[in-house]
This record gives sequence, C-alpha cells and structure tokens, in this order.
Amino acid sequence: LSLHDALPIFLTVWQNQPIIRVRKRQIFFINISAGVGGKCSMEGKRLTSYAMEELECPKCGHKHSLKKYKVINVTEKAKLKEEIMKNRLYQFSCEECEYMAPLTYDSLYVDSRKNIMIYMAPVMNAEIKVEIAELEQEKGIDKRLVDNINDLKEKIMIVDNHLDDRVIEIIKIMYLDQIKKEMEDDTLLNILFDYNRDNYCFLVFFQKKGIGKIPLTREFYRQVEDKYKEAIKEHSTDGFMKIDMEWAGKILFKNHNKFN
Repeated sequence: LSLHDALPIFLTVWQNQPIIRVRKRQIFFINISAGVGGKCSMEGKRLTSYAMEELECPKCGHKHSLKKYKVINVTEKAKLKEEIMKNRLYQFSCEECEYMAPLTYDSLYVDSRKNIMIYMAPVMNAEIKVEIAELEQEKGIDKRLVDNINDLKEKIMIVDNHLDDRVIEIIKIMYLDQIKKEMEDDTLLNILFDYNRDNYCFLVFFQKKGIGKIPLTREFYRQVEDKYKEAIKEHSTDGFMKIDMEWAGKILFKNHNKFN
C-alpha cells in the first residue's frame, strides 16, 4: 500500500471542518486480550483495548456509537494496522447522510515485534502526560510521539522498512534545498516518506502545485545515517520523542560547522 493512495482524505483544510462531538460519557471499556479481571500491569497497558462512545454527526445530527481505540497492539491484532493504513480506523462515516471526515484522538500504537510504541496525542494535556510518564517506565523499546494520523502512518511505514525515522527527518531537511524554487511562489504543506516495493521516496505537498516526489536511494540513506550517527545518539532519549523536521533541524544547525 502506498501512502500516496491513502492520503487525500486527510488533506482536508481542518479549519473548515465541522466539529464532530464525542460525548464524554463512556458506555463500556473492553480489554480484548485480558478480559474482565485482567492484571493491571505494564503489559496490560499495551494490550489492545477500546471504549464505545457516543458521537453526533456534525452535518445531520444523527447519533452514532464509536469504537474508540485506546491501545492498538498490532502484534496481537495485525489487521488493525491495515485498518489504519487504509484510513478505516480513524475515520467518521455517517450511515444516515454519508458524511465522512477524519477523526483523530489520543491512542497508543504498539508493535512488539518491531519494538516500538507510538503515542498519538492531537492535543497534549495533564492526563496524557501522566499516562506517557507511566509508559516511559518500560525500557528497551523505542517510543515516539505524534499529533496526527499522517505522521502515525509515516512512522509505521518507516519501521516496516527497517529504517530510522531520525535519519529520515534529517534527510527531509537536506532535501529542502532541492525545492527552494518551488517554495518561492507556493506554500510547502508537508514532506512524507513513502515507498513502493523496494523504491523509497518523499512525497512533497504544496498548496497550489499539489503533490511532488523526490527519490531516496539506500546509498544516500546509509551515508546520512553514518555521518550523523553520533549526533543522533546525543539528541536521543529512552522516553517518548517527537521526531520531526524541527528535531532534525536542531541537529543540522548544531553540527553545521563540524560537517562543512
């Protein structure tokens, strides 16, 4: 599956989107693996679980019951990864008026086989900070923080290709120089990693021009990985890190004189 095929639904201008109201009243909570009476442990916090919540369609007002995932463990429920990548999991669809919209909420993605946890938090608050602090007690697993669906999907694709997202973000900053001319009369919206079989690339999203593509070779990836190995290690922690272009920019700025 190419990320390019799945992205358009999430390129909506959010300011113009009606608000989908999720009622705070929780109907019930299910831990799929542990069941009722399961042990409350760090392992339990990583098991797939969801709550049923009531929401209202912003277009017609029809009420729906939403399965809102708190934890998505694709090691035990592999199909959920496909649901994320095909834009089925984080999506609202009204059966009454057929209105559709992305639906982003805080949740934890876990892939034990790939040794990674990704916490998606659209808006950070005190409750989420406490939860993240508890999860950070677990050592020996990579932890990432994202605030939107596209970044979550990108992280998943990078891990699935056995690449390092820290190297990928550094390369994005380097590639900005290649699109300087396009940026003179257009607004850069995003740069996202993508792949098709064994071919890597970056999808570049412009406000007016649309979507462009920049190829990424394994050779160049390895060169950047080797060049910034120590700098990456210095700027990394065992906690949840938000690895994005801002993070990568700090590394490049700090090491500019060293490597030039």
